Amino acid sequence: MDLEECVQITDGTLIQLSIHCPRLQVLSLSHCELITDDGIRHLGSGPCAHDRLEVIELDNCPLITDASLEHLKSCHSLDRIELYDCQQITRAGIKRLRVSCVG
Repeated sequence: MDLEECVQITDGTLIQLSIHCPRLQVLSLSHCELITDDGIRHLGSGPCAHDRLEVIELDNCPLITDASLEHLKSCHSLDRIELYDCQQITRAGIKRLRVSCVG
């Protein structure tokens, strides 16, 4: 699902996606500047997260932090995360996610 540059996307939208889109495999949220860690938390705990979600693009989402990466650890099928220009994401957060995915 391509929601890139849909500037009105909020955490509420992600809550609805997590409930009503259990077969979601690819999600582009790049430049959706209103989403926060709370929205990613709901997405990461939704039905699609555990077995289906393979790609999530979060480029230029300025409000997400390393907490979002923690919420995505439950996405066991996740193959790619794009985080370009997410200034609150740290290298340490990325490293923790990589370790949990490999281990």
